Amino acid sequence: MHPSTEQLLVIAKHYWPASVSDGDEPSPELARLFKRFDEALQDLGQWRGFLDHLRTLFPGFSIADGTGPTRCSFRCIVYPAKGSPLPPIPWAIMGCMSVLAPVFTVYGITFEYEGRKRRAAHLHLMPLPGAMQETARIVARELEARYHVSELPREVAATPVPVVVEWTQPPQTTLFDALFDSEPTNIP
Repeated sequence: MHPSTEQLLVIAKHYWPASVSDGDEPSPELARLFKRFDEALQDLGQWRGFLDHLRTLFPGFSIADGTGPTRCSFRCIVYPAKGSPLPPIPWAIMGCMSVLAPVFTVYGITFEYEGRKRRAAHLHLMPLPGAMQETARIVARELEARYHVSELPREVAATPVPVVVEWTQPPQTTLFDALFDSEPTNIP
């Protein structure tokens, strides 16, 4: 069952503060967020197993873990190339599963380069450009099947929420920021 927009707004307000705090101590909301993220990290072994599973589904691709301490989701990155270092690649698929709510999202990123150095990254939401579509569909299917989470509809993800997420403040903050990542193109 999909959580309602109202339920997701309550969750966002539970884990993110309504304003920036000047104190040295984290707000009660951020304390709950840090505790929840620590609890979610106990499932890191299962997440790594998921990444290994994706490697079997995409043998010519590089699969990376984009999960980090300032994120509120487990993040997988699927690059359509292999190598170390990775050659310049045209795009990547991100699969994000929230640790705050039973939802996920999949999106694409295209890259611009100056020589071999990445200059810019551009976010693409569903529907994705051609080559990314099948990869995104498989990542979405696997997240849903393995974790029994539902895809957050684009229009719900864009819902404004009156909380501060990292450097994003109201009225710019959305459910996407609060449940997944406020800097979706910031990937290795």
